[in-house]
Amino acid sequence: MTGMIRYLKIANYRSIDVLELRDLKPFSVFAGPNGAGKTNFFQALDLVNLVIRFSADEALKQHGGWENIRCWRRHDTEARTFEFEIDFSTENAGCNHYHLKIHHLDNASLLEEKFQWLDEVGKMQQIHRVPSEPIQLGDNTVALPANFSMLLVLFNHTAMAQFLKNIRFYRIDPLKARMPVKNTDTSELDHDGRNLAGVLHRLGKDEEISETIDEWMNLMVPSLEKISTDWDQLDGSVRLAFQEHALEKRFPASMISEGTINLLSILVALFDRPLPFGITLCDEPESSLHPHAVIELVDSFREIATQNSPIWVTTHHDSLVRALKNSELWLVDKKTDVTSMKPVPMVDKLSSPLDQAWLCNVLGGGLP
Repeated sequence: MTGMIRYLKIANYRSIDVLELRDLKPFSVFAGPNGAGKTNFFQALDLVNLVIRFSADEALKQHGGWENIRCWRRHDTEARTFEFEIDFSTENAGCNHYHLKIHHLDNASLLEEKFQWLDEVGKMQQIHRVPSEPIQLGDNTVALPANFSMLLVLFNHTAMAQFLKNIRFYRIDPLKARMPVKNTDTSELDHDGRNLAGVLHRLGKDEEISETIDEWMNLMVPSLEKISTDWDQLDGSVRLAFQEHALEKRFPASMISEGTINLLSILVALFDRPLPFGITLCDEPESSLHPHAVIELVDSFREIATQNSPIWVTTHHDSLVRALKNSELWLVDKKTDVTSMKPVPMVDKLSSPLDQAWLCNVLGGGLP
């Protein structure tokens, strides 16, 4: 099945000079060594998400500024422009195209955008925004702030805008995820999972989601029966609580393994992701997990991922690669300080399992 994302381009982000990917599947895994640029790829997509949701200035601020995101091998002049391009088709909206350039990253950023989409009657529409110039929208001329995306202001209702606004990047820190939460903002799980207790408390009000998470956790951690949240009456914080089979007493998060906390955070992210459009990005989700739990987690990724709401994962561990189908694996390398990615070549005729072929370099790259 052809992936919803037919073409994806990122240029000028840390170790990424120019990266072009085609026909990405709803569930895709990017495998490679530490430092190859897997996380940079996900963070570049997170940057686009912040641009669409807020502004280019806010996105740059949250990513540490120009010096922190620029491609290291580019000359200063060339490094001042970030570029993103995507072609994707939806089940109901046909083909969409969006091209973003952020100019003058080191100063007052300016957005250049191209957006193509099919309207309600199936006619192709196109808008090209030139930096610092008004946008011609039919008979109207619209002037936007230079660092605000037209997808946010003018086309927020479109599938493209919703898709890019709902990119969610997760790199869970179990130490932060197990902590009590005082902040009442539980709208979505933080990148590192630090507000896990608060989000889980909100999800506990949805019986279907709560039971689904319990079922998946019980499948991957058989000794675990129930996960809940408690209010601390002394300081008003929300805490995680865990109950095992045959034991009446519940345990605090401090007594639960990092793998279990990591797994719970990922499941919360999956079952609370924005729908119907968006991308969920999980950075090395296999951390501290038993190989059996990794296999079950991959099955859950595969089952939940859709064309409209893909799930992408990074890894450098053979236990996760072992659970994959050939078409789900991408190989990530960094040669001459530049990140490269390629899909797995024809491997159906290999006599060895996918993880062994990967570790023996039969696939030609992406080694841990």
